Formats: sequence, C-alpha cells, structure tokens
Amino acid sequence: MKTLLGIRHLDALADWMRSGTNKGIFFEVSRLTDDHFTDSFLGGGDASIFTPSGPRGTLTSQPSNAYILNSEGGAPHNFAIQFTFDLSNGKAWGTWTNPVTGQAETVSVTLTFFKCAIAPEGKYYIFYGNKSSDKAGYTFTFIPF
Repeated sequence: MKTLLGIRHLDALADWMRSGTNKGIFFEVSRLTDDHFTDSFLGGGDASIFTPSGPRGTLTSQPSNAYILNSEGGAPHNFAIQFTFDLSNGKAWGTWTNPVTGQAETVSVTLTFFKCAIAPEGKYYIFYGNKSSDKAGYTFTFIPF
C-alpha cells in the first residue's frame, strides 16, 4: 500500500466520510483459499461507521454477512463477519466464526490498491490483500453511496 495512487484512493474514501454530507460506504470482501467448501467466502455490508484518526481515519462495518459454498449443493452457509479498515495505514482486520468448522477466526490484511471501476451507481475502489495473517487471498471493494 505504499504507492501514491493507493494513498490517493484511501484519501478519497476518508474524504467521502469526513465531509459528513454523504451517506456511507458499502464493502464487499472475497476470501480465496485452497478449499472452496470450508474456508473461502464472499461477503460484505455497510462500513459506514467512521472514526476520524490519524491522516485518514477508520471505517468499521456494521454486523455483516458472508457465505461459504455448500459442498453438497445445498444453500450456502450464512454467517456473520465484522471488519475494520484503517485508512491511515492501509490495513484491514476481520473476525468471524466459520460455520463449517465452528472455529473463531481473525485476520489482518495489508491493502494494496488495484483499480477503480466506474459504474452507473458511481465509483468502485478495488483493493487486494497484499499480505494476510492467514495466507488466504483477499479482495475488497468499497462503494461510496
């Protein structure tokens, strides 16, 4: 997360929330491991709890949902996730209880800017997890609204 381009986009997310005139930010997260039916998931929610601190501040998610594919073809396993994003240092921290294994899990991820995508709804800011404490692959998309 050392590039000026990445810092500029973290600034944009912080400025969006700091202004107080916008509603918030949605986030989406995908976690990819070698086992799609036990550890990999897709999730997201509202990350509009903004705490000013340091040069940019912190976003915290509301209680959010994630889904792991069911190996038997049934409905995906639904479970709660919680993420905090430190925009000042480009880090994310997450917690959840894996519904397949029953284990409580935590992760810290170093965010690296990938790209912006423009859609009719607005601009999407896409980051990937350059380093994670659990060695899984992560992508995060932030959608200001």
